Amino acid sequence: MNPGVQIPRWLVPALGGLVLLSLGVSLAGDFVWDDRPLIVENALVKNVDRLDEILTRGFTESGDDHDRFRSFFRPVIGVSYLVDHTIWGLKPFGFHLTNLLLHFACCLLVLRLGLDERLDPRAAFAGAALFAVHPVHVESVAWISGRTDLIACAFVLGALVCHTRRENGRTVFRLASWLLFAAALYSKEMAVTFPAIVFVSGWLRAAGNGRWRCAIAASAPFFVILGLYMASRSSVLGGQGEPLYTLEPLAWIATGLFVVARYLTLLLLPLGLDGHYPYPALETVLDPRAAIGAGMLALVGFAAWRLARAKSPALFWLAWAGLTLTPVLIFGRFGNVLLADRFLYLPSVGAAILAAYGVHAAQGSERSRRRVFATVGLAIVMLGGLAASRSRVWASDHRLFSEMLETSPHSALVHNNLGMALYDREDLPGAIDHFRTAIEFAPEYALASNNLAAALHRTGRKEEALSHYREALALSPGLMMAGANAGHLLVEIGRTEDGLTLLRETVRLHPQASPVLYALADGLHLVGRSDEAVVWLERIRAVDPEYAESFYLLGKIHFQADRLDLAAEEMRRFLERWDGVGPRAEFARNVLRRVEARATSSR
Repeated sequence: MNPGVQIPRWLVPALGGLVLLSLGVSLAGDFVWDDRPLIVENALVKNVDRLDEILTRGFTESGDDHDRFRSFFRPVIGVSYLVDHTIWGLKPFGFHLTNLLLHFACCLLVLRLGLDERLDPRAAFAGAALFAVHPVHVESVAWISGRTDLIACAFVLGALVCHTRRENGRTVFRLASWLLFAAALYSKEMAVTFPAIVFVSGWLRAAGNGRWRCAIAASAPFFVILGLYMASRSSVLGGQGEPLYTLEPLAWIATGLFVVARYLTLLLLPLGLDGHYPYPALETVLDPRAAIGAGMLALVGFAAWRLARAKSPALFWLAWAGLTLTPVLIFGRFGNVLLADRFLYLPSVGAAILAAYGVHAAQGSERSRRRVFATVGLAIVMLGGLAASRSRVWASDHRLFSEMLETSPHSALVHNNLGMALYDREDLPGAIDHFRTAIEFAPEYALASNNLAAALHRTGRKEEALSHYREALALSPGLMMAGANAGHLLVEIGRTEDGLTLLRETVRLHPQASPVLYALADGLHLVGRSDEAVVWLERIRAVDPEYAESFYLLGKIHFQADRLDLAAEEMRRFLERWDGVGPRAEFARNVLRRVEARATSSR
């Protein structure tokens, strides 16, 4: 790399315009999927006083108890949520705006790296523009929880930019590259490949017998930082934990070939994008899909050989794409998925720079140059249109999981999540149908049993609901909401001591969980022990000052005690934090109307 070329001024607003046109529709999106446990229901990101907990706890403990989060330590992401909540509250627009700005920052860094390669500015812009509008990035940008890839990528690219400038004698660039790499590690685990990237860069760009020495010297500090990170991560998480699933060696090879081939096709022809790809692991290398993958990898290997023969610096970017993709081939560590669009965000930087090299090399006569840029322009328009359309899918849970159901009709996870989306829309019969289907496909799915029970509970079928709560607890004794819901239901049907005992035990297991504390407070209120309920509501305020239901219940207690002014104050605070629908919102508005009518009559 040859740093120092200035970014032409017109390129920055042009790149920003492309980002806004292709992905700006995501600003109207809601919190979806994992956004709810990680942000909406996460007390830590709503309280600045708990910053130390974000910095010292695992990702799973920063949200709900999902297995797919259990081995993650990403404090930088938690801090980003905390900052957004401090500024915007629980308005999704602000969180989406942060994602969009992060993507724009990554696009600028891709442009910077293209110019550092001494490419023609228009060619470098073409690569950055393709990166900006590529539909495979929608999942990382339009999904708030996808910002792990955005932040990690920004830090990794920043570290590389600073690393390439270290040779000018300024210590600040060397220190900055180390700090940015450390920040990337604490954002997402895929950054672990950066020391290997630095090693390859040093080896490819050095000459003669000093290659190995240069590569080792350049990468050694980053390997040290990686070791320190692994030690700190282990101390927080208590080890790596078991993967969600494992594959036999031959099955892993076959599956890896298929997955890499699918990623290549998604980069080259991003059609059939899906939030939940329905592919099972391959069982044998004789599977035709593995053979296709092997063929595609052979073509990549041939391209690498040609680049090596030509001593082209583009070889580094091909190596980048391969190295940054390797972590997701450790199947089972990143959740119960084989592949996901978001896993391509960092590897696609290599593809973008390679595209820029292709545009640069294709420029010959003025006529050929026009053809090249016309082709690139057409590709940008088409990809941008696909990205805008795809962003709309990620706007709400209902739309997202309805689309997933078309490609994964036998997925218990999809049916359960679509059921929750319908539950939130008050479509209880539809929700019940999908929860039952989820259990049919996965009888051991404790969360689906709990959700089915909750929907039945809402329709008044209390005994049936109780049996499903018990089933959920039998499958997963520590399932937080099953314990809270079952305990509350027992209180409702008159089994007060059994219910309160279960609620207190659930609180003991989950002392910082606001929904559990609320269930106990509401249970106490139901049996006339409102003073005790207020004590637990105060505890909720200490854990999560923004927990809406705590304002509702306290307002209800004040209302029933004829403390109307206090009731109105709490109900106003509740409505400020609630989504404005449902029986609780209607009750709160009735309280406010009654207080207003009383004030009017007194005048």
